Amino acid sequence: MLAALKLFNFSSGTLQNEELLKHAFVLRTCQRTLVLFFEPNPFQNSEIPKHELVTGADAYLYLLETICGLKSKLIGENEIVGQFKEAYQIYAAGTFKDTRILHLLEKLFKDAKDIRTQYLIGISQKTYASLTRRHMQRARADHIVIIGSGALAEDLINQFKKKARVSICGRNTAKVAELAAVHSLDVIPWEERARLTAVPFIVNSVGTEDVLFDEAFFETWKVHTNRLFVDLGSPSSVRTDLNLSAGVVRLDDIFREGAVVQEQKQAQITLAKAAMVSTTLRRETLFEEKFNKPRELLAPQIAMAVRYL
Repeated sequence: MLAALKLFNFSSGTLQNEELLKHAFVLRTCQRTLVLFFEPNPFQNSEIPKHELVTGADAYLYLLETICGLKSKLIGENEIVGQFKEAYQIYAAGTFKDTRILHLLEKLFKDAKDIRTQYLIGISQKTYASLTRRHMQRARADHIVIIGSGALAEDLINQFKKKARVSICGRNTAKVAELAAVHSLDVIPWEERARLTAVPFIVNSVGTEDVLFDEAFFETWKVHTNRLFVDLGSPSSVRTDLNLSAGVVRLDDIFREGAVVQEQKQAQITLAKAAMVSTTLRRETLFEEKFNKPRELLAPQIAMAVRYL
């Protein structure tokens, strides 16, 4: 049964039509979109955008490495855990959910917690939100506007709200209202975002091919002597020639800050990956037993174990 598991990995922004995905679990991050499903293939009658395909036990291992932050540009970052849990809640509340996927994800959360606790304590580099907070602290920002209403936006709110006034502006009015109520935020209506030129400190968490902030916006915004615009969206919705020295921080700038993994931490990662292989093979057996299917020991799975020894 697990051999029928498939995981599609799409680059961020390449998968647009989700109507086809009904029974599939979908996770969107700033780096990728993951689509997890058992047969039938939701794309069987449509053209699939460019993607990476991972199947069977390898797919579970891929998910485990992803949720533990080992496939992120900031190695060991933990924002991905919240994104997984939010996507799980959406999927679990859906009409077409697959109980096998729900079971798989529940075990994934447990295994990821065990791996992080046993092998990855202290490995986590600064997250996108915490690195952004450092920039804002250096700029002595007293009022910050966050663009967006997803998991990253809430992480940013939690980073800033104790030290600065925080406002929010997003397209999803229901989610914006919810975050504003929970965190006591001021709301700037999405259709009025052009007036954000009057705000010197802004963080964008929205990733889209659409241009939300163009050169004309920044021509007005840059009149602030002390200013900072941090763009964490992927793909970027910002179009300007301004750079870090001019107060515009890009996602690549954030990646460079957290790029270095010390030798000791790399050793921890190696141990964690080996443990993930063992965990994956054990999960495969338990999964087959639960769903009353015989386990098949396939050569690719043996090769997978050898790769990490």
